[in-house]
Amino acid sequence: MEQLQVNNQEYAVQIHQRDDSLPWLLMLHGFMGDHRVFDHLIDKLTVSCNPVSIDLLGHGQSSKPTDPARYNESHQIDDIVKLIYGLNLSPLLLYGYSMGGRLALKTALHKPTLFNGLALESTNCGISDPQKRKDRQKVDAARAKRIEEDFEKFLANWSKLDLFKSPASTDENLARKYQNIQLEQSPNALANSLYGFGAGSMSPACDALSTLDLPVLLLAGSADKKYQCINQYLLEQLPNATFSSIKAGHRIHLDNPDELTEKIRDFITSN
Repeated sequence: MEQLQVNNQEYAVQIHQRDDSLPWLLMLHGFMGDHRVFDHLIDKLTVSCNPVSIDLLGHGQSSKPTDPARYNESHQIDDIVKLIYGLNLSPLLLYGYSMGGRLALKTALHKPTLFNGLALESTNCGISDPQKRKDRQKVDAARAKRIEEDFEKFLANWSKLDLFKSPASTDENLARKYQNIQLEQSPNALANSLYGFGAGSMSPACDALSTLDLPVLLLAGSADKKYQCINQYLLEQLPNATFSSIKAGHRIHLDNPDELTEKIRDFITSN
């Protein structure tokens, strides 16, 4: 790991390979994770690209601002763009999961010329309805409060959500590692991340999807009915997108890593 200073914040960055004949793949994890949730994907990905995994703001070994406003999408997008320039990652594809997928989508919309392609796992474009967005802000605030009050209890309840049920047989060692990664996060930083960049706080990008002419790979778990529907909408709106449904729940990279890496490798090769 190396620490890179961006806009007065420290970002933990792991460059897994430097092969000048291959493109780069910047990987953005989801809420309560860090770069380690992708470790088991790296070896297979290095055949097709140079993977770079980072700890997003408030997660892992990256900075943990105490002001929720610092987690706002505009700041984080600017951080990611400057990080890419600082590392000189080109040609580059961007991959994000869930929260990291929302940030990846917003970053690609903000600076599409930086990227050769975009892969989105279990990702939405935001909440367009103002009242529903306000309702989600209340949900995010309540979750943030529970995280600060009793993080272990919150995480135990979180893991039982239907969203994470998988028809695939998840590797027990990977699942245990994943849970430990979550437990090692800072509750205060996670709460601030929810306040500043929860799904209710992010400005919706749905109306801008038609302007994004990048190749986009959309991925959703077969058991994740909510995101199956969301991805059908994204597929209709994005001008150059393909969709793959993979036998998994919401966390495809945990439930079915082999098929996920195969899809990403095919996408990288074709773009």
